[in-house]
Amino acid sequence: MPFYVDEGIDFIQRSTRQKPFKMDDAHFHDKHELYYLEKGKTRYFIGDEIYLLNPGDLVFVPKGTFHKTNPEENSVSERVLLVFDDDFAGAEYKKYIDELKSDKLVKLPGEQVYKIRELCQKIEHENKHRNTDFKEMEKLYFRQLLITISRYRIKDSEESFSPAFKVVQDAAKYISQNYAEEITLESISAKYAMSAGYFSKQFKSITGVGLIEYLNLTRITAAEKLLSETHMPITRIAMECGFNDSNYFAAVFKKIKGITPKKFSLQNNILG
Repeated sequence: MPFYVDEGIDFIQRSTRQKPFKMDDAHFHDKHELYYLEKGKTRYFIGDEIYLLNPGDLVFVPKGTFHKTNPEENSVSERVLLVFDDDFAGAEYKKYIDELKSDKLVKLPGEQVYKIRELCQKIEHENKHRNTDFKEMEKLYFRQLLITISRYRIKDSEESFSPAFKVVQDAAKYISQNYAEEITLESISAKYAMSAGYFSKQFKSITGVGLIEYLNLTRITAAEKLLSETHMPITRIAMECGFNDSNYFAAVFKKIKGITPKKFSLQNNILG
C-alpha cells in the first residue's frame, strides 16, 4: 500500500545502483521532486501516467502524488534527485514549475544534456562543501536548471509503446476519471477483453502497483481534497469517492495517510 515518506534529502541526492532494484511500494512526499536519470533505463509510474526514461531524461513528481520507479533489470542505474517546495526558487520561477506540472517528462536534445549534468554537479558541489551562502548558490544553479529545461526541452516527443503498455496506461486514466463508480478487477479486465488474472499481472508488471492498490490510492487522493476543501460529512465523502462502507474507507485512509479522515479534516480544512 502506498505511503508517505520523508526521505530526509537536503535538496539533492545522487544514487547509483549496481544490481537490479525495485522500489517496494508506491509512495508520496510533501515536496516536489525532479528526477534526472544519468545512467540506465527505468519505468516511472506517477499518478495515472507511466513514463519510460532513458539516460538524460528528467521527470517531475508533484508533491502529494504517489509514484514508483521500476528500473530495467540487470542494468546499472544512476540518478540525481532534487527535492524542493513551491517557494524554493522564488515566485518569479513559478511559471517553470507550472510548466513541469503540466508536462512532467523532459527529454532534451543530446547536445544539451551535458548542461543538465553540469548544473547538477555544481549543485552537488555546493551541497557537499557548504561554503558561505551555499544555499543561495544552490538556488541560482537550480533556477538556471529550470530555464535550461524550459528552453531546450523537446516538445511533444513521441514514444513507441507496446499494446499492453497502452492498455494499462488507458486503464489507469480510466480509473482516475471514474473512481466514484463501482470498479472491480473483473469489470475493468472485461472492458479490455482480458482475463482478470492476465490483466492484473500486466497492470502490476507495468506500473509496479496492484490494481486494487491503485484504485484505493486514487479514491483516497480524491477524498483528501474533499476533506481539505469542504465540510461534507465523512460518510458522504466515502460514498462520493467510491467507498460503500465508511468504516472501510476510514481504515484505508488511515493506512495510506497515517491519520483518520476526521483528524485529517480538522488539521487541513481551509474553510475553518
